[in-house]
Amino acid sequence: MFQIKRYYGFKLKHHKHYDGLVPSKETNVFNQNVLTVLPTRDQLGRRVLMLELGKKWKHNKCSLDEVFKGCVLFLEAAMLEPETQICGAVVIFDMDGLSMTQECIPLRVKGLYIINQPYIFNMVFTIFKPFLKEKLRSRIIFMGNDRELLHKNISPKCLPESYGGTLSIPNVTGAQWLELLLMCDQEFTAINSYGYKKK
Repeated sequence: MFQIKRYYGFKLKHHKHYDGLVPSKETNVFNQNVLTVLPTRDQLGRRVLMLELGKKWKHNKCSLDEVFKGCVLFLEAAMLEPETQICGAVVIFDMDGLSMTQECIPLRVKGLYIINQPYIFNMVFTIFKPFLKEKLRSRIIFMGNDRELLHKNISPKCLPESYGGTLSIPNVTGAQWLELLLMCDQEFTAINSYGYKKK
Protein backbone atom coordinates (compact mmCIF):
# COMPACT_ATOMS: atom_id res chain seq x y z
CA MET A 1 0.00 0.00 0.00
CA PHE A 2 2.86 2.38 0.86
CA GLN A 3 4.42 1.85 -2.57
CA ILE A 4 1.12 2.72 -4.30
CA LYS A 5 0.82 5.94 -2.24
CA ARG A 6 4.41 6.82 -3.13
CA TYR A 7 3.68 6.19 -6.81
CA TYR A 8 0.68 8.50 -6.84
CA GLY A 9 2.68 11.11 -4.91
CA PHE A 10 5.39 10.87 -7.58
CA LYS A 11 2.80 11.21 -10.37
CA LEU A 12 1.42 14.32 -8.72
CA LYS A 13 4.87 15.86 -8.26
CA HIS A 14 5.83 15.14 -11.88
CA HIS A 15 2.39 15.67 -13.39
CA LYS A 16 3.79 17.22 -16.58
CA HIS A 17 5.03 13.74 -17.55
CA TYR A 18 1.90 11.88 -16.46
CA ASP A 19 -1.11 14.12 -17.19
CA GLY A 20 -3.18 12.57 -19.95
CA LEU A 21 -0.55 9.90 -20.64
CA VAL A 22 -2.13 7.41 -23.05
CA PRO A 23 -0.59 5.38 -25.90
CA SER A 24 -2.46 7.32 -28.60
CA LYS A 25 -0.59 10.51 -27.60
CA GLU A 26 2.87 8.89 -27.53
CA THR A 27 3.13 7.24 -30.92
CA ASN A 28 6.57 8.63 -31.83
CA VAL A 29 8.59 6.67 -29.27
CA PHE A 30 7.10 3.39 -30.49
CA ASN A 31 7.80 4.24 -34.12
CA GLN A 32 11.49 4.68 -33.19
CA ASN A 33 11.78 0.98 -32.20
CA VAL A 34 13.88 1.62 -29.09
CA LEU A 35 11.49 -0.01 -26.60
CA THR A 36 10.27 -3.57 -26.58
CA VAL A 37 8.94 -6.15 -24.18
CA LEU A 38 9.90 -9.76 -24.76
CA PRO A 39 6.75 -11.79 -25.49
CA THR A 40 7.85 -14.46 -23.02
CA ARG A 41 8.79 -14.12 -19.35
CA ASP A 42 12.19 -14.97 -17.88
CA GLN A 43 12.95 -18.06 -15.80
CA LEU A 44 11.51 -16.38 -12.68
CA GLY A 45 8.28 -15.32 -14.37
CA ARG A 46 9.35 -11.66 -14.68
CA ARG A 47 8.46 -9.41 -17.60
CA VAL A 48 11.52 -8.24 -19.55
CA LEU A 49 11.55 -4.66 -20.87
CA MET A 50 14.39 -3.82 -23.24
CA LEU A 51 15.57 -0.28 -24.00
CA GLU A 52 17.98 0.09 -26.89
CA LEU A 53 19.46 3.50 -26.14
CA GLY A 54 22.63 3.16 -28.18
CA LYS A 55 22.83 3.04 -31.97
CA LYS A 56 19.07 2.77 -32.45
CA TRP A 57 18.14 5.84 -30.41
CA LYS A 58 18.11 9.07 -32.42
CA HIS A 59 17.77 11.71 -29.69
CA ASN A 60 16.95 14.41 -32.25
CA LYS A 61 13.90 12.39 -33.35
CA CYS A 62 12.84 11.06 -29.96
CA SER A 63 13.50 12.86 -26.68
CA LEU A 64 14.50 11.22 -23.41
CA ASP A 65 11.17 12.47 -22.06
CA GLU A 66 9.36 10.45 -24.74
CA VAL A 67 11.43 7.37 -23.89
CA PHE A 68 10.48 7.79 -20.22
CA LYS A 69 6.79 8.08 -21.10
CA GLY A 70 7.01 4.99 -23.30
CA CYS A 71 8.55 3.03 -20.42
CA VAL A 72 5.80 4.20 -18.07
CA LEU A 73 3.15 3.02 -20.55
CA PHE A 74 4.77 -0.40 -20.84
CA LEU A 75 5.16 -0.77 -17.07
CA GLU A 76 1.62 0.38 -16.35
CA ALA A 77 0.35 -2.12 -18.92
CA ALA A 78 2.42 -4.83 -17.21
CA MET A 79 0.82 -3.91 -13.87
CA LEU A 80 -2.51 -5.08 -15.28
CA GLU A 81 -1.13 -8.64 -15.38
CA PRO A 82 -1.60 -10.55 -12.10
CA GLU A 83 1.57 -12.62 -12.74
CA THR A 84 3.66 -9.48 -13.21
CA GLN A 85 2.19 -7.98 -10.03
CA ILE A 86 3.64 -10.99 -8.19
CA CYS A 87 6.87 -11.71 -10.08
CA GLY A 88 7.80 -8.18 -11.12
CA ALA A 89 9.88 -7.03 -14.07
CA VAL A 90 13.48 -6.57 -15.13
CA VAL A 91 14.82 -3.88 -17.43
CA ILE A 92 17.75 -4.31 -19.83
CA PHE A 93 19.38 -1.08 -21.01
CA ASP A 94 21.37 -1.77 -24.18
CA MET A 95 23.85 1.11 -24.56
CA ASP A 96 25.70 -0.30 -27.57
CA GLY A 97 26.94 2.60 -29.68
CA LEU A 98 25.91 5.30 -27.21
CA SER A 99 27.88 8.47 -27.78
CA MET A 100 28.04 11.72 -25.85
CA THR A 101 26.55 13.70 -29.19
CA GLN A 102 13.88 5.26 -9.35
CA GLU A 103 11.56 3.26 -7.48
CA CYS A 104 8.47 5.30 -8.22
CA ILE A 105 6.21 2.73 -9.80
CA PRO A 106 4.19 0.18 -7.82
CA LEU A 107 5.78 -2.72 -9.65
CA ARG A 108 8.61 -4.83 -8.34
CA VAL A 109 11.63 -3.84 -10.44
CA LYS A 110 13.84 -6.83 -9.70
CA GLY A 111 16.82 -5.80 -11.79
CA LEU A 112 18.24 -3.07 -14.00
CA TYR A 113 20.85 -4.60 -16.27
CA ILE A 114 22.98 -2.15 -18.24
CA ILE A 115 24.81 -3.80 -21.13
CA ASN A 116 27.19 -2.63 -23.86
CA GLN A 117 27.72 0.67 -22.05
CA PRO A 118 30.77 2.80 -22.89
CA TYR A 119 33.26 3.47 -20.09
CA ILE A 120 32.19 7.11 -19.87
CA PHE A 121 28.67 6.01 -18.88
CA ASN A 122 30.03 4.26 -15.77
CA MET A 123 31.79 7.47 -14.75
CA VAL A 124 28.68 9.61 -15.29
CA PHE A 125 26.54 7.15 -13.33
CA THR A 126 28.71 7.51 -10.22
CA ILE A 127 27.54 11.14 -10.03
CA PHE A 128 23.87 10.11 -9.87
CA LYS A 129 24.25 6.94 -7.82
CA PRO A 130 24.05 8.68 -4.39
CA PHE A 131 20.57 9.96 -5.28
CA LEU A 132 19.16 6.46 -5.74
CA LYS A 133 17.69 4.44 -2.90
CA GLU A 134 19.98 1.67 -1.68
CA LYS A 135 17.50 -1.05 -2.65
CA LEU A 136 17.43 0.15 -6.25
CA ARG A 137 21.21 0.76 -6.35
CA SER A 138 21.78 -2.84 -5.33
CA ARG A 139 19.70 -4.03 -8.31
CA ILE A 140 21.63 -2.10 -10.96
CA ILE A 141 24.30 -4.24 -12.59
CA PHE A 142 26.73 -2.96 -15.21
CA MET A 143 27.46 -5.90 -17.49
CA GLY A 144 29.29 -4.36 -20.43
CA ASN A 145 29.77 -7.10 -23.03
CA ASP A 146 29.80 -9.90 -20.45
CA ARG A 147 27.07 -12.23 -21.77
CA GLU A 148 27.92 -14.82 -19.11
CA LEU A 149 26.95 -12.33 -16.39
CA LEU A 150 23.73 -11.47 -18.25
CA HIS A 151 22.91 -15.18 -18.51
CA LYS A 152 23.44 -15.63 -14.76
CA ASN A 153 20.62 -13.15 -14.22
CA ILE A 154 18.37 -14.04 -17.14
CA SER A 155 18.48 -17.55 -18.59
CA PRO A 156 19.67 -17.75 -22.23
CA LYS A 157 16.41 -19.65 -22.90
CA CYS A 158 14.59 -16.37 -22.18
CA LEU A 159 16.75 -14.10 -24.35
CA PRO A 160 16.84 -13.61 -28.14
CA GLU A 161 19.89 -14.64 -30.15
CA SER A 162 21.13 -11.03 -30.36
CA TYR A 163 21.85 -11.28 -26.61
CA GLY A 164 23.45 -14.71 -26.74
CA GLY A 165 20.18 -16.46 -26.01
CA THR A 166 18.38 -19.34 -27.64
CA LEU A 167 14.87 -17.85 -27.65
CA SER A 168 13.58 -17.83 -31.19
CA ILE A 169 11.00 -15.07 -31.46
CA PRO A 170 9.68 -12.94 -34.30
CA ASN A 171 10.87 -9.34 -34.41
CA VAL A 172 8.06 -7.24 -32.91
CA THR A 173 8.26 -3.63 -34.08
CA GLY A 174 7.44 -0.60 -31.99
CA ALA A 175 4.46 0.05 -34.27
CA GLN A 176 3.09 -3.42 -33.42
CA TRP A 177 3.53 -2.74 -29.67
CA LEU A 178 1.74 0.56 -30.14
CA GLU A 179 -1.15 -1.19 -31.87
CA LEU A 180 -1.48 -3.50 -28.87
CA LEU A 181 -1.27 -0.65 -26.33
CA LEU A 182 -3.83 1.40 -28.26
CA MET A 183 -6.36 -1.30 -27.43
CA CYS A 184 -5.86 -0.27 -23.79
CA ASP A 185 -6.26 3.50 -24.30
CA GLN A 186 -9.42 3.53 -22.15
CA GLU A 187 -7.66 1.63 -19.36
CA PHE A 188 -4.87 4.23 -19.36
CA THR A 189 -7.46 7.01 -19.21
CA ALA A 190 -8.93 5.29 -16.14
CA ILE A 191 -5.44 4.92 -14.59
CA ASN A 192 -4.92 8.66 -15.09
CA SER A 193 -8.08 9.41 -13.10
CA TYR A 194 -6.72 7.68 -9.96
CA GLY A 195 -4.52 9.21 -7.29
CA TYR A 196 -4.15 12.61 -5.66
CA LYS A 197 -5.71 15.73 -7.13
CA LYS A 198 -3.59 18.77 -8.00
CA LYS A 199 -4.21 21.77 -5.72
